[in-house]
Amino acid sequence: MADYLEFFGLKDDPFKITPDANYFFLSESHQEALSSLRYVYESGEGFAVVVGEPGTGKTLTLRKFIDSLPQEEVRFAYILFPNLSPEELFEAILEDLGIKSEGETKNRLFAKLRDFLVEERTKGRKVLVIVDEAQNLPDETLEELRILSNLETEDTKLLQIILAGQPELEEKLSSEKFRQLRQRITVFVKLRNLTKEETKAYIDYRLSKAGKGNIVVSSKAYDLVYRYSMGIPRLINIIMERAMMAAFVESSHEIKPHHVSRAVESVGMRLSEEPFSKRVALISAVGILLAVLLLSGGYLLLNNFPPPLEVKTKEVVKTEVSKVEKKKEVKEVPDEAFVAVPMLNMREGPDTSSEVIYLLREGDRVKILEKGPETWVKVLYEGLDQPVEGWVNGKYLRPLKGE
Repeated sequence: MADYLEFFGLKDDPFKITPDANYFFLSESHQEALSSLRYVYESGEGFAVVVGEPGTGKTLTLRKFIDSLPQEEVRFAYILFPNLSPEELFEAILEDLGIKSEGETKNRLFAKLRDFLVEERTKGRKVLVIVDEAQNLPDETLEELRILSNLETEDTKLLQIILAGQPELEEKLSSEKFRQLRQRITVFVKLRNLTKEETKAYIDYRLSKAGKGNIVVSSKAYDLVYRYSMGIPRLINIIMERAMMAAFVESSHEIKPHHVSRAVESVGMRLSEEPFSKRVALISAVGILLAVLLLSGGYLLLNNFPPPLEVKTKEVVKTEVSKVEKKKEVKEVPDEAFVAVPMLNMREGPDTSSEVIYLLREGDRVKILEKGPETWVKVLYEGLDQPVEGWVNGKYLRPLKGE
């Protein structure tokens, strides 16, 4: 490996498949996911779900989100292997939070966690439970998470839960038995594959992070990597790592199309005769194969999960979301306002336990109908064929210019 990196003038392996937050590539899709998770944290909402095919960067996105949290203001439990019974899940959560809980009943474990959440809230800290590979959660354990999400004070949730998983998680949550849980999910995000342009930028970014060196990638090689990988980051890493090895064997500093072809042949990949948009990647098999080789060789959701709306993240999100918690009250209620955060729940009543009836997006204009308790306001949104009205938290609105 040392000779390999030295030949290309690199200080690190740019295409290792193990998740590394230092190599996180911020595509538009990943920016949307991070902004959505940050919104969940800032707003204090209960449930969020992130779904993506294997290799699209769910775990890396979660780690980047965790790294962005103010460590002095939050405690979190990160569950990576969730094929657990309810008792085992409670024990895993408590262990991650630093609480001893050996051989106790489920009711006692629940009580311990509840007492811990209340204590942390009195200290001004939030608590998150993050479950990766959540498609593997048994049904009864998923139901216990729903019950956990009910823990709250008069005005705020005591626990926020983030589930990340493969598309099977969406299928599971869509079943009738989890109807109550679906109503508690306020953010549902799907990570998509990289575009052709993003694939090229991803390759260049990782090479740059590793030291750039003297590597040149031909335009046709970029195109081939995209065609074979379908824009899935893990597959891009697999192909590029093997293509660089093929170039190294030839003492070539340029990655050429035939190097890419050799790379995909070495792991048994091939192009489908179907149109690209209809292909299904054999990610799991290829990923597992390469992992063994490397180790041995050293939308938002409303009730029925409609497709998530596309979010074109703006730079203003980075500053507006961080300022949300600083405004505790709406001093005056304007006649009209706009939504100042990536997404805002419109509810049936002026409290967070009311059902979500619509999901407003950043920049949506609303008319203020009346002021409710605390910071709640009743609004009318006319951006649909049929106008909809409901209650929102007014601290996430801003007056229109000139108001």
